[in-house]
Amino acid sequence: MIDLLRSFLPALMAGFAVNLQIAAAATAIGLMLGLPLALLRHNIPGARRPIHVFVRLMQAAPTYAIMFFALNALPRNMILFDTPITGLVAVVLAQSVYLTSYIEENGHQAIECLSRSEIEQAMLFIPNLVRGFIVVVMSSGFAAAIGVSEAVGVTMRQAEQLHAVGERVLLFLFVIALFASVFGAATALIGYALRHMAAGASVAFTPQSAE
Repeated sequence: MIDLLRSFLPALMAGFAVNLQIAAAATAIGLMLGLPLALLRHNIPGARRPIHVFVRLMQAAPTYAIMFFALNALPRNMILFDTPITGLVAVVLAQSVYLTSYIEENGHQAIECLSRSEIEQAMLFIPNLVRGFIVVVMSSGFAAAIGVSEAVGVTMRQAEQLHAVGERVLLFLFVIALFASVFGAATALIGYALRHMAAGASVAFTPQSAE
């Protein structure tokens, strides 16, 4: 089993890199779309309600449905950002819808805090953005359903080559432990950053005693 893991680990890391690429591309698109929507919502009173409704609709849209729509309903010769519609692009588009709504809401809160000079509260946008990125990395495993070679897909293909049930169980336990350690560490860092910012905010707003 150790020899199997040694040969499997490079393929798993290559698949995990695809998960990171999906999350990075979706985050970039989410920032490009979500922050302008947040600015419009803050600066134009008449746009607040329509944007809020639009964001709620994006949040309600099933990611699976968006992914399969992009892959099967859009023309195969369609070009987006100089890239044809492939399975990987379909997953990025599906995740971008979620991140656009997530970034718009958090961005709007940050802008509102900046308008009130609450700098520390506005800075919470950064760890929240990292949290959204991690959520997308974790959820991008559904890309295996359409054949994208990300970490879950690599694991499933390796498991199909194993005949012993015990080896399959050990393989899945190894992958779960690896993912849990990575995402657990990332979540702990986010929690630490949030506590640090909250402590800084409380200190900043503590009334000074009279001399």
